[in-house]
Amino acid sequence: MAEEMKVPGLILMEAAAGKVADKVEQMGGLNCRVLFLCGGGNNGGDGFAAARMLKSRGHNVRIFLASDPASYKGDAATNFAMLPGYQVSVLNMSQSAAFARLLEQAEVVVDALFGTGLDRPVEGFYKQIITVVNEAHRVYPFKTLAVDIPSGVQGDSGKILGCAIEAYETITFSRLKPGLLLFPGRDCAGKVTVADIGIPENIPPLKESLEFQLEYSDLKNMLPVRKHRSHKGLYGHLLVVAGCRSMTGAAMFAAKSAYKVGAGLVEAAIPAQAAPVLMSRLPEVICTPYDTNDASFGWIDDKVVSSSCFVAGPGLGREPYVGKMLEHLFASVPADKPMVLDADALNWLSESEELHRLICERGGNTILTPHLGEASRLLKVSVGQIMDEPVEAAKALAHEFSSIAVLKDAMTVVAEPNGRIFFNSTGNNGMSTAGSGDVLAGMIGGLLGQRCDPFRAACLGVFMHGAAGDLAKEDVGEYGMCASDLVDHIYPEKMLEKA
Repeated sequence: MAEEMKVPGLILMEAAAGKVADKVEQMGGLNCRVLFLCGGGNNGGDGFAAARMLKSRGHNVRIFLASDPASYKGDAATNFAMLPGYQVSVLNMSQSAAFARLLEQAEVVVDALFGTGLDRPVEGFYKQIITVVNEAHRVYPFKTLAVDIPSGVQGDSGKILGCAIEAYETITFSRLKPGLLLFPGRDCAGKVTVADIGIPENIPPLKESLEFQLEYSDLKNMLPVRKHRSHKGLYGHLLVVAGCRSMTGAAMFAAKSAYKVGAGLVEAAIPAQAAPVLMSRLPEVICTPYDTNDASFGWIDDKVVSSSCFVAGPGLGREPYVGKMLEHLFASVPADKPMVLDADALNWLSESEELHRLICERGGNTILTPHLGEASRLLKVSVGQIMDEPVEAAKALAHEFSSIAVLKDAMTVVAEPNGRIFFNSTGNNGMSTAGSGDVLAGMIGGLLGQRCDPFRAACLGVFMHGAAGDLAKEDVGEYGMCASDLVDHIYPEKMLEKA
């Protein structure tokens, strides 16, 4: 990174250390008792530099070395050599008996053992240190700050490599790392702060990375532009094929959510016996009742001409006619018109070679939005395997169905067939409620109607869906949150205010 920027690594280390020192002061206040745990690489070097800065600011600072001092090289060695001049107290591995007393006395413990490059299980002395710190945290009131990523968490996958620091907060640099978003690493990170240390986004490997996240500040440039002189035709005609007699709510959630993100016109095709409920609850939505006994599905032929994009699946059910209807729909929708498949559409897709073929022939203009169970059925693997490798599962879905895959979980991953990956950072556990997925499908469909390309619509829809959940949490909390609360809190303008 430093070589690409033509900036000496020591300068970047100094910038990172300054952010760490500032964060320690925020956590511990004045005259704080700080214990640094420093490993053998540049993460330890960040710790040495931050310890020096805090000592010069009047804090009570101690360092516990987890490596042989002779092993330090480069910038880390330079910062280690500066410590005696600042009279920073340094303890080494031979003084491990005093370690427990230091933890008892500390107000902030800084984890600078391993950075994001860890690729092997934590063993030996390092494992002992991490275990003692985690156990002591349950007894003593200190707060643990992880530098860049909690030690023991793999930076690319979020996997725990043997054991990991359970941090109160994590300060990371330039951008969120996947391991801070993916579980179980996310559980170890606590509150995460992204600190700017002067690395421009157009510097490789950031520029060339296929993995990215969104922030609230990105919404201004990513939300569809609305013109002063407008009409509904500018913002898309979305057809939502959803609902049945027992699940009318799925159609309502999807249709209303599409309007809430700016769709111009939303039409809902729903079985005739369920249509009165929809029409009485959502007067804004054009209702197209259809006869489930009409095997010709002639209404589909008309609607694929007038509609610009489609959402299919929420609450359709498992009646035999649904599979035939989906086959007719998939065969009829032109490949240049984007389509979102959710819920029962995915279940039927997992069982039908013909539906599989039709979707693959659409050439990437389809968005699949499975939860873990649906993804398991689509990929013919266990839910456990998907939970262990969510990124690989999302990639596999995108490849297998030549579609954009939105793998829904506590941390949703969006994958594109060409390899781009989006990690979502918004949302909360209150969104684990029936109908939440229907809301997301409608939001993505509404964005497609406004001429967002499918991958952008999927990523933006996921981010805004989580943001709506976070707004709802502020009003109703997590325990009692319902899908209707999510719909009521889809406010793009309020989301922009968080930038």
